[in-house]
Amino acid sequence: MKPRKSKELRRALESKGFELNPNKGNHHEFYYLVVDGMKTDIYTYLSHGAKEYGVSLMSKIKRSLCFPSSNLAEDFFDCPMSGEDYVVLLREIGELE
Repeated sequence: MKPRKSKELRRALESKGFELNPNKGNHHEFYYLVVDGMKTDIYTYLSHGAKEYGVSLMSKIKRSLCFPSSNLAEDFFDCPMSGEDYVVLLREIGELE
């Protein structure tokens, strides 16, 4: 996974169905996937202070978002994969009902 700016990550998550869960008193921003108006168990978090996420942290985000491969995660963040495609993928691999 290539390094990415935190601003790019937030934009991609929000455009693909993730919503920021307000969590007062925490140093992280939790983003949960919302499908058909329901919050799912799929989430990731970003640090308030991080300007860029390197290879190691991007790998952790990939795992938390349940991507089976780095190529699929790259497609998600580079935008060839839509939010609907992501939900279909999660259902196919058994992460969503």
